[in-house]
Amino acid sequence: MGLNGFLCFDMRAAMKKMERALNTRVAYGGVSIPQGFVLYCLLEENGITLKEIGSRCLIDSSSMTVLVDKLEREGLVERKLDPQDRRAIRVFILPKGKEIAQEISNRAVDFNALLLDIIGEYNQKEFIHGLNNIINNLD
Repeated sequence: MGLNGFLCFDMRAAMKKMERALNTRVAYGGVSIPQGFVLYCLLEENGITLKEIGSRCLIDSSSMTVLVDKLEREGLVERKLDPQDRRAIRVFILPKGKEIAQEISNRAVDFNALLLDIIGEYNQKEFIHGLNNIINNLD
């Protein structure tokens, strides 16, 4: 059996292609894909903690710090200490960040539609179910 006989290899090959396509179709305003995930989280719920963002975006804490540092330097977000818990740092999206995040979100919706089209209307439900089974049953 060659490498293509292993589901994990095929999934990795698909992810590499999707990452390249994401970088060309979705990236905007000098924001990387992981930074775009952070901005998208803040569009959904502004002022959440670094830990919450990392959990939602599947980004470890050391990488989160680097991502948010760059977003802050670019004037897209700002960090503030939580007044109720001084150990927690909350992140807020700024107007420039919101503008970029909305454009990235629009592009991501288009890309998601493309992926669903590639999968095919009759395969989407089973494909998503299979992915969720893998996500929920492997640690």
